[in-house]
Amino acid sequence: MMLLHIISIVIYCYLAFNVGYLLIFSISGLFNVGLSYTSIEPKMRIVILIPAYKEDRIILETARTTTQHNYPIQKFDTVIIADQLQKETLNSLYSLPVKVLEVSFEKSTKAKALKQCIQWLPDEYYDIVFIMDADNILTLGCLEKLNHAFHTGAEVIQLHRTAKNLNTATAILDAASEEINNHIFRKGHRTLGLSSAMIGSGMAFKYNDFKELMIKVDIDDNPAEDREIYLELLKMGKVCEYIDNALVYDEKVQSSLVLEKQRVRWLSAQLQYARRFWKTELTTTLSHNIHYLDYAVQTLLLPRILLLGVTLLCGGIGIILSVFSKAHVVPGILAWILIMMGMFTSLGLSVFSHIPLIQLTKAMTALPMTFWKFLKASLKSSPNQKEFIHTPKGFIRK
Repeated sequence: MMLLHIISIVIYCYLAFNVGYLLIFSISGLFNVGLSYTSIEPKMRIVILIPAYKEDRIILETARTTTQHNYPIQKFDTVIIADQLQKETLNSLYSLPVKVLEVSFEKSTKAKALKQCIQWLPDEYYDIVFIMDADNILTLGCLEKLNHAFHTGAEVIQLHRTAKNLNTATAILDAASEEINNHIFRKGHRTLGLSSAMIGSGMAFKYNDFKELMIKVDIDDNPAEDREIYLELLKMGKVCEYIDNALVYDEKVQSSLVLEKQRVRWLSAQLQYARRFWKTELTTTLSHNIHYLDYAVQTLLLPRILLLGVTLLCGGIGIILSVFSKAHVVPGILAWILIMMGMFTSLGLSVFSHIPLIQLTKAMTALPMTFWKFLKASLKSSPNQKEFIHTPKGFIRK
C-alpha cells in the first residue's frame, strides 16, 4: 500500500506541475499587453520562403495567394523551394511572379532546403525573411504588421497560425490544440514578458541574422530545425514577439493515421531536446537566461491531448479508490477534483474564443481515438529520430 501511495503522489505531482504551468499562462493570455502593429513607413524588403517537398497538389494555390498580398509589390518576393516537384508543377510555377529554386537531396529535410535557398539569395538585399509551409495561406495585412514590428525593435516574430479547415473531428481537435498552444505558449508568455514559442511556419527573422544562423548551426539532418534555430536565438538573448491578430491559415490534419505520423515526429523532437536540456547540458540550462530555461521546462510537459486523457484516467481511478477503499488514499478526492478543474479551466480559456462550442462537441467523438493515436506515437517516438517524416497535405480553400 505504501508503494501505491508513493506512485500515486509522484504521478499527481507531475500532473499538477503540468496543469499549474498551463493555468498560469492561460490566465495571462486573457490580457492584451504590448504594442498594436498596423502599418508604418518605410517598407522593409521581405522575402517569403516556402519549402515544397512533393507538394504538387497545393503549392500552386499557395504561390498564387501569396503573390496577391497587399504589400508594395516591389518590396517583397516569394521564393518556392521546389524539392521533387513534378515537371508540370514547375512549369506552372515559372509562369507565376515568384522565384523558383529547384533543389535535390539524397535525404530531403526542410532545413537543407532553407539553407540552400538562403545561400542562393543575394547578400544585404532583403531586410526580413518570412518562412511559410506549402499549405499556408497568408491573410491580408500580415506583411505590414511584420514591417511595423521590426521597425519598433522586434528581432524574431511568430504570427498567429490558425486552422483553415474544420471538416473532420480530427481536424477540429488538431485546430483546438493549435489554439491552446497559441494562447498559452505565445500570447500568455508574451503577456508575462517571456519569449513566444515558435511553430515552424508563419515565423519571421531579420534577414542577416537568419542567414548567419543557417550557416552557423548544424541542422541539415535535424527534422526539428525550428527548435534548433529558436534555441540558438534564445542563447543569443533574442526574444520572439507574437502578433495575435496576424493570421496564417494552416491545414489541420484530417485523418487520425496522419495525426499519429505527425506526432511521432513532434514527440521525438521533444524527447531529443528534453534529453539535451536536462541530461547533456544541465548546467547550461540552469545558468542561462529565463527564456532559455522556460523553453527547457516546456520539454517536460505532456502534449495537451495526452495530459487530458491521463489526468481524467488517473483522476477517475484515484476518486474510485478513495470512495471504495477502506484505507486512507493519498491524493484524495478533493485533490483530484482540483487538478481536473484546473486542467479544464486552462484548456477552456485557451480554446473557446477561437472554435465554436458546437464544433468542439462534434470533435469529442474523436477524442478517444486521438488519445490512442497519441499513446501509439509516444511509444514510436525516440530522441534519436533523424528521419524527416513528411505528412501529406491537400489544398483547402479558405
